[in-house]
Amino acid sequence: MYSVRLTTKAHGKTTFHLFLFILALSSLLVFEFGWNYGVIYGVSSFVHVLIESGLYISKLRKGEMYYGSFKLPKILEIFLRSMVEGPAFCVPAFFIADHVVQGDVLEAICIAFLVVGSASFYLGWFDRKHKNQVSSESELIISRRGMNQPKGMMLLAFINSICLVVMVLLPQEQKAHAFAYYFAYAGFVLLFYLINYKLGVRYIEVYNSDMKRFEKPSLGMQVAGLVYDSAYEMTLLISPVYWLSYYLGFLH
Repeated sequence: MYSVRLTTKAHGKTTFHLFLFILALSSLLVFEFGWNYGVIYGVSSFVHVLIESGLYISKLRKGEMYYGSFKLPKILEIFLRSMVEGPAFCVPAFFIADHVVQGDVLEAICIAFLVVGSASFYLGWFDRKHKNQVSSESELIISRRGMNQPKGMMLLAFINSICLVVMVLLPQEQKAHAFAYYFAYAGFVLLFYLINYKLGVRYIEVYNSDMKRFEKPSLGMQVAGLVYDSAYEMTLLISPVYWLSYYLGFLH
């Protein structure tokens, strides 16, 4: 099973626009609510660099990114992806967690989901627009990330088990905040996937070894794969953003 992203050479520019938006939004939150949001931005980018580098080295993620006609070097692609895909979910999730412990739940959820939903739609809508404008399928860039390779699954289960144990062992007074952050992050990633799936640029594929081709499974399998990807693979892997920041004394 593969998590698939369908883009074109225009995707790099759209991603860069989102990077500027997320940087500005995070700066505003730092100014309004304190340096914790700067910590989450920096640590989430760093952890995502590790994840993206691991996916590239292990060859679990295959694909390219362009800025216009310029093909980005892999290291620059990894950094750009990380400074967008990490903070885009981690910073709003921390915003929700802060407001959950303060009792301002509904307002925080509405604001954060509006921001993340709008950014997700912006990225997906332009990817679909550019996809429909290409003159041939050879201009499409298909990035696939393997989700069920045996070695990768065993390593993922081991890492996720450690991350979950560390989350559970957080001090009692911190658990409500930590798990609010965790579930908000999972919800944001799932929202992003569902919006982009509806726009036709993010979906699940399976490899048919008999026909030697990739195929899209049924809607039920699509939903199950996207939920698994958002709630298990990515959310637990990104949880060190929170507990590393906490145990290292960065959060106040």
